[in-house]
Amino acid sequence: MKWVKQAMLSGLHAIALAWLCFSGCSESSEWDQQWETIQHNIRAGNLSQAHIQLENILPSIRENGPSDTRYAQIIYQLGEIARLEGNTTQAESYYWKALPLIAKSLGSEHLHMADPLTELATIYQQKGQPKIAAPLLKRALAIREKTWGTSNRQLLPTLKHYHVLLMLIDNHEEAVQILTRISHLEQTSF
Repeated sequence: MKWVKQAMLSGLHAIALAWLCFSGCSESSEWDQQWETIQHNIRAGNLSQAHIQLENILPSIRENGPSDTRYAQIIYQLGEIARLEGNTTQAESYYWKALPLIAKSLGSEHLHMADPLTELATIYQQKGQPKIAAPLLKRALAIREKTWGTSNRQLLPTLKHYHVLLMLIDNHEEAVQILTRISHLEQTSF
């Protein structure tokens, strides 16, 4: 079980680093230092400390307005921490707040839009609401396809998740199409 938590924390760190790299800060700024401290606390499992740090820097970032990518990044990160802590209600709230911020700062077709959409789809699936989850994941899939192309193996986790949702909502025709795509992608080499 410990390795699962470590894998989740590593994934969280990778997402955060991608956000940071996207921000394009070439010099070590106060923001970079704060962000690295927060990521260190997450990696160490100090989620409550990371949450407090994010809440403390949020007001100064919020002043810059919704077009500041760091604002969306903080809100999404708070959602990830809530998810890791098992607070899906709080995570859901943060993910919904992150979506318009990401759209405003990066664009509605940006790859980062797919992350909260996927997390929301997972939450709704866990709540037994696959009819709400499916369109969210379909949108995440479309964004990833636009970024990576339709034959990229990175799509496999999203396609597999979407296939499950389609089966849950009895959309067997589309589920078969998705399963065919999964099969083709799994047969292609890296």
